Amino acid sequence: MSATLFSDTFDSTEFDAANWSAVQNATIDDVGRDEPSAPYAARINGAAGTGDVLESVALDLSNESNVTLTYRFQRGGGGNVVETGNDLVLQYRNAAGDWVDMDRKLGSGSHMQEFGHMTVALPTDALHANFQFRFMMTGGSTAIDTDDWFVDDVEVRSLDATEGELFTASQTQTNNLFFPNVLTFDFSDLPAPNGDATLTIRANGDLNFFLENLVLRAEGQYVDQLFLADGVDHDESTATIILPQSLLESLAADGTISFTVTPSALVNNSGPTSLTLELSYEQVPVVTDTDPPVVESVELSDDGQSFVVQMNDDDLDAIAAENAANYTILQANGDANGDGDPFNDGDETEVAIASVQYNAETDQIVVNALDQLYNDNFRLIIDGDGTASDGAGGVTDLAGNHLANGDHFADFDRTVDVETDTPTIQDLKDATDQLNLPRRLQFRLSCTLKIALRLSEHGSGHTKAVTFLLTKYIRQLDWAEARGHISEADHAALVGQTHKVIDGLEENPPPKPHNHGHHHCHRRWTWSHHRWGRHRRC
Repeated sequence: MSATLFSDTFDSTEFDAANWSAVQNATIDDVGRDEPSAPYAARINGAAGTGDVLESVALDLSNESNVTLTYRFQRGGGGNVVETGNDLVLQYRNAAGDWVDMDRKLGSGSHMQEFGHMTVALPTDALHANFQFRFMMTGGSTAIDTDDWFVDDVEVRSLDATEGELFTASQTQTNNLFFPNVLTFDFSDLPAPNGDATLTIRANGDLNFFLENLVLRAEGQYVDQLFLADGVDHDESTATIILPQSLLESLAADGTISFTVTPSALVNNSGPTSLTLELSYEQVPVVTDTDPPVVESVELSDDGQSFVVQMNDDDLDAIAAENAANYTILQANGDANGDGDPFNDGDETEVAIASVQYNAETDQIVVNALDQLYNDNFRLIIDGDGTASDGAGGVTDLAGNHLANGDHFADFDRTVDVETDTPTIQDLKDATDQLNLPRRLQFRLSCTLKIALRLSEHGSGHTKAVTFLLTKYIRQLDWAEARGHISEADHAALVGQTHKVIDGLEENPPPKPHNHGHHHCHRRWTWSHHRWGRHRRC
C-alpha cells in the first residue's frame, strides 16, 4: 500500500513551517491560472536577480525503497512570461549533503495557461534519513526581470514495488457547449501509462433529448457518442469511458492527446454551459539517472597517435564527447628535476589534437593527436567536472551527469618503446623488401632507402640529406597506406622505425670518413639536377 510522506496544496498565503524549512523570496498567491487546488499556488521567480528557493523539511526515507515526488507546475500563468535560461529546477539532497538536480522545466517552453503534472522516482542515494528537496530558479539580472513559475500539489509518496503513481489531468470550458462549436481539449506532457485510462466527461447544457448529444473523438478517431439516453437539461450529465492502455499509448505517442467534442445540431445555446474532461491513469514512474559515466580504461594505440578511452555502458552526450576542448594532451619533455615525476617540471607542452570520435555502440572515445607520440612521457587529460575554465563544460552522459571523480588523467611512458638497438636504414630496406607491394611502389621505396643508405656511409656531412630521404620515405608510406597498398599495421611499424632512425641520426651522427692526409678524387652521392647521382668530387 502507498503512504503519503509529504503533501502541500498551498491552502493559504503563508508557507506551512511543518513542510518548508527555508523560503527565499517565494510567495503564495492566486496569480496562477486554473490552480489544481484553487485558489492558491506557490510562485517562484527571479525577483531582483536573486532567484527564489523553496526548501522542504528533512524526511526520513532510510526504510523506503520506492518513493515518488509529484508536483504540478505552470510556466508564466497569469504572471510574467518566462524567458530562455530561467528554468524551474527541482533538486534533492543526498546522504553526503550535496544538492543534485532531479528535474528541470525549461524556461524556453511555451507560456502555460494550465498546470502540467510531473512525477519522478527518487534515486537510491535520496533514500536516507535526512532527505530534502527544493524548488529553485536562477533569476534575471535586473529588478524587473521577474519571470514567474507556479508550483502546486506537491506530494512525496511511498509506493509498493509494483505500484505506479496515479496521473490525473482535467480541463474545463464554459459557455460554448452548443452547435456548431467544436470544443478541443489538448492534454500535453503525458507520462507513459502503466495500465488502462479512465476518461470522465461532465457536461452541463441542452442535453435532455436523444438527438441532443455529443460526439467524442481522440486524435481525430471516433471514440463514442455521449448522452443519447441519459442527458439532462442544464444540469450535470456524466459519462465514463475506459481507454485501453494500447490505445492510450498509440494516441499519446508524442506525449499529447487532443480530444474534440462536437455537439449535435439540436444542442442549443439556451443558458450557461460547461464541459469538463478528466483523464486519469496509473503511470510508469520516471526514474532519474544520477549515475555518472565511468572511464574504465585508456590505451594508446600501437602507432602512438590515438588514445582509446573505454567508457562504461552509459551513453554520452555526443556533442560534449567529441568536443576537442574537453581533452588535453601534454608532453613532459623529460624529467628536468629528476624526481621521477616528469609532469611537475613546468616545461610541459601541449600536443595538438587532430580530431575526436565517439562511438555509442562500443562506448569508446578515440582522441587523435596531430603527430605521433614517441620517445617521451605523455598525459591525456579528460575534462569531466563541468568547470568551464579547464575545457568546454566537460564530458557528460545524456542525463547531464559528469564523469565519476571529475577530471581523468592517464599517463603513458613512450620512452620504453625505444629499443636498445636503434634500427638502421638497412633494417628498413630489408623490411620493405619483404612486403608484398605493387612492383613500381616497391621499387620507389627501395630506391629511396638505397640512396639514403649509401649517403649515410659517407659520414655526418650527409645527415641532412639522409633525413630528407627518410622523411620522403615516410610520405611515400603515407601515400601507399591511403590507397590501400600497405596495411595500417605495416604502415605504423615502418613509420615508427623510421622516426627512430632519424632520431638516431640526430643524436649519434655517423663519423666523417678519414682520408689519412691523402687528397684524392672519388665518386660521391650528391644532389644535382633534381636527382641523386654519382659525381666526381675532389
